[in-house]
Order: sequence, then C-alpha cells, then structure tokens
Amino acid sequence: MTKLNLSAAVMMITSLGAGTALAQSEAAAVNMGNGVYFTPTLNIDMQHDDNVTLANEAPIESMVAVINPNFMLSADDGVSSYMANYALVRGEYFSSDDDNYTDHYLTGEAGWELDVRNRLELSASFTDGHEGRGTGFSQGAGNLQPEPDRFQSTDANATYVFGAASAKGQLTMQLGTADLDYEGGLRTASRDRGTDYGSFAFNYNAGGKTKLLAEVSRRELGYEYTAENAETLDSTEMRYQVGVTWEGTAKTTGTVKVGLRTKNFDSGERKDYTGPSWEAGIRWTPKEYSAFDFTSARRSDETSGVGNFIDVENYAVSWHHVWMERLTSQVTFDHSINDYQGQNVDRVEDVNMGTLRFNYQMQRWLAFNAGFTRTDKEATIDAFEYGKNLLFFGLQASL
Repeated sequence: MTKLNLSAAVMMITSLGAGTALAQSEAAAVNMGNGVYFTPTLNIDMQHDDNVTLANEAPIESMVAVINPNFMLSADDGVSSYMANYALVRGEYFSSDDDNYTDHYLTGEAGWELDVRNRLELSASFTDGHEGRGTGFSQGAGNLQPEPDRFQSTDANATYVFGAASAKGQLTMQLGTADLDYEGGLRTASRDRGTDYGSFAFNYNAGGKTKLLAEVSRRELGYEYTAENAETLDSTEMRYQVGVTWEGTAKTTGTVKVGLRTKNFDSGERKDYTGPSWEAGIRWTPKEYSAFDFTSARRSDETSGVGNFIDVENYAVSWHHVWMERLTSQVTFDHSINDYQGQNVDRVEDVNMGTLRFNYQMQRWLAFNAGFTRTDKEATIDAFEYGKNLLFFGLQASL
C-alpha cells in the first residue's frame, strides 16, 4: 500500500533525487544477456535539518547523511516488458541517533501486449519503512516518542486495457489489494488496515490530441483492530470523475478531472461524507528550456488518530529551467489544507513548503545537486504548528 506519511528524508529523495524533468540523464545499464539489463544507481545526500521532529517548541537540530542505492533489472522485447527494482534508504542523524532509519523498497512490474487491442499489466510492491517522529500519528509529539514508528506495506494490482491506441475509445480496468501493518503491538494495532480497490475508466478520442474521459473508482478499507468502546473506521469510498486530457495545445499538456467522492462508514456513529473531487496536472512550456508545472488535487486521507478522516486540498507550482547544457534549476511551492472531519473535531492545518534546487550534470554518470527547503505549518491547535529549514547537498551516480 502506498504510505501517505513518509519521513521528510525519504520524501526529499523521492521528489528531488531524480533531477529536473527537462534535463535528466539516463543511467547506463549492463547487458546481462537474453534481453535482460541491470541498472544500478546511487544517491547520497548531506542535509542540515533544524527541526528533525517537527516540534512546536525545543526543536532538535542535526546534520543528516542519507544513502540511497537502487538496483533494477529490466527486459523489454516490444511485446512484453518486465521490471524489478530494489532500493535501500539509510538515514544517519549526527546529533539525534534516535531518528536513524533503514528502509527497504521492492517493486515489480510486468506488461504484455496481447494484441493490438488488449494489454495487461501487473504491479506489486513491498515497503519496510518508517514514519519519522513528528509525522503521522506522532504529529505534535515527536519529541515525546522514543523512536520512529516502523511499518510494512504491500500492494498488488492488475490493469487491463481494451482498445487500440489509435481507436476512438479505450476501456481501462484495475483491481488491487493493499495491506498496512505497523510494528508496536497493541499500541499501534488500531492503525493496521487492508484495502481492496478497483476502478473503471473510459477514454474517448475527441480528435487531434484531445481525449475525453470518465472514471469510477471504489475502495473498501478494513481495520484489523478496534479498541474497546471505540467505533470502527471501516469504510467504503467511491469516486466519480469526468475530464479531459490533451497534448501540445498552445504549448501546454495536461489532464483535468473533476467529480464527486463519497465515504460511507460501517459504523452508524460516524458521519458519512459527500464532497467534491478533482485532479489536475498541467505543464506549460513557453520555451524549450523552461517549463512550468501546475498540479492540484482534492482527496480523502485516512486519519492519523483524530476524527473520521482527513479532507485534503493540495496545490503546487514548479518552474524548471535549463540555464546551460549542464546546469538546471527547479523552484517549487506546495500548499496543502488538511481538514480533519468528525464530530466535535476542530483541527485544520495549512502547510506551505517551498524548495529551491540547482542541479549540475558533471558527467553523464555523475550529477550534483544543492538547495534549500522551507516548510511552515499553521494549525487551529498550536501544538501541531512548526517551522522547518532543510539545507541539502547531494550527488547521483550511475554506470
């Protein structure tokens, strides 16, 4: 299952470690024979974090070393494709040993072109990860928790597409199941849950490079343990959206989907919800060396201990620019509103995060990056407010 509250260090590697979308080199691969390729890469970051546990008072300050090797096996003959990837992320806090972590990520994908009209894809993932102090269930109390919470998550899904790429219409169906389990015994038992999900989408080619789309998705969430005198968080979510996707129109490419979402709880004591849903991603490229990305989403996240669930709005804008052949930059601003839903719950959070990053491609196989991230969180409850500055310098190496 995709974990929503990863630690700040892992998030930085995931979102920033690959370089800009305009000027990203490809790692060389070793031909293992029989069409199989092996691609190793290594990311190393040195960071200075002035609020490790996202505390409102008495923040912990530390240098951090993050090491992230990746190993990928892949094969593609034009009809079928296969990929397996293992990644390790190790974080060492020089002044806060309690926050050290070692995470493991294993993913696999397979796809088959059964014929011109039929395609099948299988995907699976396993994560042995952590939830940093001050995130997730320890928000506002990071300094009181002795160490990060650890969890294991799994996800497996199958996607079937009917319709040729040039056809007027395409049908896409997906079925999947996921599981999330925290370590910690009875203390964390009420967080563990399983999710069965599925979706059905129809795309219609309206001409040119524009497609209209309609989709319906469903998620059933079941919690493994409910404390005595508490109401279960088991629920069923539905989402209905219509939208449009286009390419190359007036230098823009994007997808916009809008619709409705519902969340119905098994417990009659928890209030069901109906509200708006949207997803948008637009890229504007005024020059071939400069691009702007605009994204937004409205969704439901599972609660981190308070209320029934979290109603989340997110807005982000990024500017990618190539200054010269080897030097690029990225400026990103992200704004989220987290509104905790539930009877007698008054918790709303505004989170603003801005990042300035420079990337230098020294060699085809070696790149350096440096930058700064500032995060501010305002909340209706003072204990959940914090400010955080993160300076980083890193390298990405490949064959």
